[in-house]
Amino acid sequence: MKEKQKKNFLKVNYNLLASTKLTSTQKLFISYIIGWGKNGKICFETNDTLASKFGMKYGGIRSVITELNKHDFFQSVREDYNKKNSTSKHEIKVNVDKLENFLASEIQIENIDSTIQEANQNFPSTTDTQIEDSNEELSDYNVKINKSKSSDNTLTKHQLGDTISVYDILGQLGYEEPDDVIDFIGKANSTSMDFQKFIAITKRLHSEKKQNDYKGIIITDEVIAKINKMSQV
Repeated sequence: MKEKQKKNFLKVNYNLLASTKLTSTQKLFISYIIGWGKNGKICFETNDTLASKFGMKYGGIRSVITELNKHDFFQSVREDYNKKNSTSKHEIKVNVDKLENFLASEIQIENIDSTIQEANQNFPSTTDTQIEDSNEELSDYNVKINKSKSSDNTLTKHQLGDTISVYDILGQLGYEEPDDVIDFIGKANSTSMDFQKFIAITKRLHSEKKQNDYKGIIITDEVIAKINKMSQV
């Protein structure tokens, strides 16, 4: 590099850098496009030019753009196709607000996971009185289940600090067997709790079900996915 040549640096947002949903190359490419926007410009370059700047081959940079185009925060539109040399320029943009929403959803899940260690502590044993109270409430549980079958359309949204009813949430998640509800209440030692604690308990049980000697309510990957949808940023 010549001494008088200006040194350029690429700025990468820390939340973007920490993302596990994107590759390192994708993160750098997104940051490169954002840099254009911060200077009041739009990136309008060919794949050959971009490949050269990123030290990649034509097919490699094309793959990066194709994968990023699957996200709503990224947009690449081909312009000015040249039939002679089979090249074209691309108008490439990154919607920063949508990118932040994409990253925020990942950060939220990480924060939820950080509560699992606390939830893994031993819960007090459930008393006979608590079991009797649970059995009484189960008489209404089957009625609620029939009125609200599990689907993405019936899932309620909750903040992490919201107090929730175990009966309501398990019903929305599709648990129709009273034995499953009783088992969950026994393990959680409560019929109501804040939503953050409920998430931590279900993730602990989801992990424990892989053990050979595990018995009780089965928390599947599908259930965990639905619980994540219920979480409100």
